[in-house]
Amino acid sequence: MLDQIRAIADAGVARLGGATSLDELRSFESELLGKRSELSQLKAKLGGLDPDERRTSGQAVNEARTLIEGAAERRRAELAGAERAARVEAERLDLTEVAPERRLGHLHLVTQAIERLEDVFVGLGFAIAEGPEVETDWHNFGASTSRPTTRPATCTTRSTSSTASQARRCSGPTPRRCKCG
Repeated sequence: MLDQIRAIADAGVARLGGATSLDELRSFESELLGKRSELSQLKAKLGGLDPDERRTSGQAVNEARTLIEGAAERRRAELAGAERAARVEAERLDLTEVAPERRLGHLHLVTQAIERLEDVFVGLGFAIAEGPEVETDWHNFGASTSRPTTRPATCTTRSTSSTASQARRCSGPTPRRCKCG
């Protein structure tokens, strides 16, 4: 019986040493130390032995159980360390990696809206025409043929280099002052 107990203990330690994951280790441990394990069956048979043989066999069963439990704890620590190292390696941040250049600022909201509207109109088949954003005095005031030149608003002198109007006394047919100045 002692040889059988030693063989079970050696086979259990070898089997636990071959476990590759914590789940597999728990499975082996329950098979080797559980209620239906070979060691538990041998322990149940101890009651039918004479007292001297029961004492030596009981000690051998307890030593085998302690040996298997110790091997399971050592293997559990090894596997937990390996899993922890693998997790740390997977989560490791590479500080030498070149970070993408940080964008500074953004387009103004009105500019963003204009660009979106341009995209919509281009999608509808229109063309976007670019041109001067400050119109000349002639385009704003002189090109219109529907306004008479005797109106007070047309009696102001406008600078060609500026969009601001400069009012002066009206030199038109009426002697009163222009309403704009």
